[in-house]
Amino acid sequence: MNGQDKGAEHFEAFQRWVADLSDADAKSMIRGGQLNRAEICKAVGCARSVLRQNPRVKQALGELEDGLRARGVLPEAQTQSTDLPLRAVGQLQQATDRERLRQLEVENVALRAAMSELRKRLRRWEALEGHLAATGRLPR
Repeated sequence: MNGQDKGAEHFEAFQRWVADLSDADAKSMIRGGQLNRAEICKAVGCARSVLRQNPRVKQALGELEDGLRARGVLPEAQTQSTDLPLRAVGQLQQATDRERLRQLEVENVALRAAMSELRKRLRRWEALEGHLAATGRLPR
């Protein structure tokens, strides 16, 4: 079975599921203003990628949701608009970036201090190792 056959099989399974779908069933599947994709996949018996990648299933799902919205089963589609102008959004991003940079610089300074302390300890242990290798005894 090739990919096209499998795609057609998924589309047919989706169509059968749509034919059996009632408005009450659709209302119970609403999540985030649309039908719950995970529940659709369980009901149809397909992977989630089928809903995104199979063009026939994707179009049929869009048409189904549009029809449900027209009948008032699904809420109206929400447009993703920001109340802030683009300049303000950019300024918020810059402020977030500046704060993150400040945090990283503080962390960097702390890590450099710790690394310096560990290098000092290492030098001490290297001196002890050298003395032990040369004399066979630990200094007091």
